[in-house]
Amino acid sequence: MDFWATIRVLVRRWYVAVPVFLVALGLAGGVYASVDTQYESTGTIVLTSPAAGARAGAGPSPEKINPLLAFDGSLTTSAEILIQSLQDPATVKQFEHVDGVKTTYEVGNGQLSGPFVVVVADAAAPQAAEKTVAAVLDLARKQLADRQQALQAPQSTYISADQVINPTPAEAKIGGKVRYAAVALALGLVAGLTAAYGFESFQQHRKRKPRKEKPRERPQEQEQEPSWPEEGDEDLSEELTKLIAPVSGTAEPRRRRDRH
Repeated sequence: MDFWATIRVLVRRWYVAVPVFLVALGLAGGVYASVDTQYESTGTIVLTSPAAGARAGAGPSPEKINPLLAFDGSLTTSAEILIQSLQDPATVKQFEHVDGVKTTYEVGNGQLSGPFVVVVADAAAPQAAEKTVAAVLDLARKQLADRQQALQAPQSTYISADQVINPTPAEAKIGGKVRYAAVALALGLVAGLTAAYGFESFQQHRKRKPRKEKPRERPQEQEQEPSWPEEGDEDLSEELTKLIAPVSGTAEPRRRRDRH
């Protein structure tokens, strides 16, 4: 069915489509109001190599090397190690709730070329989102230092994590609410079209269906009651009696004669 045919059906069955559309609008508004607003904050650090280089020591004593700087692209690799460590489910679980507010975060390189660690946190409260970003970045610095200490790297060769972007002020994200409301509205519109088309089809089917004529009932024959002579007919009956009586009287003697 083309566009104009659809419009004609909706106009013809407006009393079916309009209530469904109003319910759809109410449903979309309810969904938009019921979904909590999420706030997002972002922070970034970059790994830098020490000024003294990867080696430490001078003189006859052997040089000590930081193992994390002993290969090409070591800073980028170290950043990837930190990202994978921060994505560990056990680590993520530590930040499920901050200040009593449910929070989530994602960590990656932000599609940047280089040893960057980017943290993006979402929470139902702006302060919780900002606090989560700061806490995850602090954990990244701690894990980097602990890893180098475990490798017994000279402290002068430690890789450092410098702040590039401090946790940004949390901004409200309404995209999720709008998407949920749009889905509810779309479903309501589909329901309205379905209701209008269904009612139209039902009415067309009723028009095409032949109506069965009811059999005509034959009028019941009324039982006629015997009519009795009315009061005005008494004179006529008396005269008939007088005429019949002589005839019957003459008949009896004839019968007697015949017997003899």
